[in-house]
Amino acid sequence: MDKTSRPAHTRPVQTWAAMAGAAALAVAAWYLLPVEEGLRAFSDWANGLGPWGLLAFGVLFFLATLLVVPGTPLTIAGAVAFGWAVMPVVLVSATLGSWLAFVAARTLLRDRVRRLIERRPALNATVEAVGDGGWRLMTLMRLSPFVPFNAQNYVLGVTDVRTPAYLVSTVIGMLPGTVVCVYLGVIGRHAGSDEPTHWITLGLGLLATLAVVELTRRRVRAKLEGGRVGAR
Repeated sequence: MDKTSRPAHTRPVQTWAAMAGAAALAVAAWYLLPVEEGLRAFSDWANGLGPWGLLAFGVLFFLATLLVVPGTPLTIAGAVAFGWAVMPVVLVSATLGSWLAFVAARTLLRDRVRRLIERRPALNATVEAVGDGGWRLMTLMRLSPFVPFNAQNYVLGVTDVRTPAYLVSTVIGMLPGTVVCVYLGVIGRHAGSDEPTHWITLGLGLLATLAVVELTRRRVRAKLEGGRVGAR
């Protein structure tokens, strides 16, 4: 009995150890790889556009949402360039891009998206669970990387959810992650300093982000599994 129970007890420890290691690697990559130089170059380019910089970034983020490009790196880069002012731009651009992708999946791309989902059992189960769980489960999905955020726009387009519920869950779901990414980017603006406080703050921020992601992922997976059991 001890042998069978040991993995259940050790799994959380292994998970937290892995998250701490990932945070340490991220901090090390920031200082050892040319990440900072790339972000500085992007910041100089964006700020060189003057008052059009935020608008250009918003268009870029809108297109990235449609093309299923991960928004996390873009959000952090935007925060390095513009600070907290980028947050409303990200929220508006991502919401518009998500809505257009949702509409496209519901109309022009419906058959293609359905065929793609049918070939992937995990996505198919997600669609069924959302249909049973409604907007609450959809909001939980938005909070979790169980399915990439921008890919969810197309997946949710073939479900029976209504557009208002979709938009509300989209905004609620993206808000915490956006705040965290902008916060990390704002910290990154000052990360060139050798002060230990910047290292500590960046590391703690990354660790907190990974912890939230892991806890949310567990809850979403439990909800999805519960939805599948209930459907049977």
